[in-house]
Amino acid sequence: MSAGAAFGHGGASGIVKERMDVMSDISRNMKSMGTMLKGGSAFNPDLVIDAGDAIAAHAGDRLTALFPEGSDHAPTEASPEIWKNWSAFSASAENMKAAALALKRVAEAGEGKKEIAGAFGKLAATCKSCHEVFRIKK
Repeated sequence: MSAGAAFGHGGASGIVKERMDVMSDISRNMKSMGTMLKGGSAFNPDLVIDAGDAIAAHAGDRLTALFPEGSDHAPTEASPEIWKNWSAFSASAENMKAAALALKRVAEAGEGKKEIAGAFGKLAATCKSCHEVFRIKK
């Protein structure tokens, strides 16, 4: 299994691999919620609570700590724009944390699928907006 992970991350090591692993975990959580909200699995607010909590735990300062200066070496997908516009990147990481916690609160409050889907969309928008500016296009 670790050989597959190393291959999937293009031989990344150190902090670059660590942040790729974090991004993969965020992606897995987003996909599981997205599949559920599209009807591919049973509606389960507990899944949303757990996923929101996991994503929030990776976001904010914990996320930005994975991007120290000088960690822009291959095989990173991090754009140099991160370090040129650190305040905007930090704000994006905080926005993701806030959106993940808001999603979790909606699920904890017993809101329905429509409300959860709306909060999920706001979280997904934070991912998209950050990737548009701070991720190297493949």
